[in-house]
Amino acid sequence: MPTLSEGSSGEVPGRRCQPTSWTYLTSEGSINRRHPGKIPGMPDDLPVDVLTELGRVVWAAIKLEHYAESLCSLIEPANPGTDKRPVSHKIRDAKRVLASWPSSAVRDNTVAWLERASYAIEQRNAALHAMPLIQLGRPPATEDRLFLGEMPRANRPYNERPLTVESLSALRSVLENAFSGCVDIALAAGAESQLHRSHSQTTVWLTE
Repeated sequence: MPTLSEGSSGEVPGRRCQPTSWTYLTSEGSINRRHPGKIPGMPDDLPVDVLTELGRVVWAAIKLEHYAESLCSLIEPANPGTDKRPVSHKIRDAKRVLASWPSSAVRDNTVAWLERASYAIEQRNAALHAMPLIQLGRPPATEDRLFLGEMPRANRPYNERPLTVESLSALRSVLENAFSGCVDIALAAGAESQLHRSHSQTTVWLTE
């Protein structure tokens, strides 16, 4: 696991930057280049409040992905239990189907919800697939600080997210805000999708 040494850009919460001065840790730890007498290491556990907030982030992400997949299956009928496409592909394909629907508030609201969900899920992916980082304390501060090094994904640059309650709470808010309104969206989109399928079946029957 890498260590952010003195002078790293990890000082600014959520700052987008390039990683600098990393020290990679083995299972036994490794010597810090700047402070040869100190052996940095990842803690075995997180503070209870940070771990609790991280759990809330995971739960918010689980709920959002479940409802996003369910909504996509209403728009483009598929069994969520056997459909192996990544959720990002399901959202992409559902938006393609929506593009073929006549213009309506239901269509526009559904597209907007899927785009919010897609953005939030990408934020989730970046955080939960991040690399743990340690910024070694230095005088006058001596406490080590933990970060999540979010690697570049799609159009997102490298980002260092502080592993704190405040930073994780901000991520949870993104997920929960994306989740809001999903039930009403699903009911409206499901009814609209059924209407389009019935119309298509009727059209095929009349042309035969």
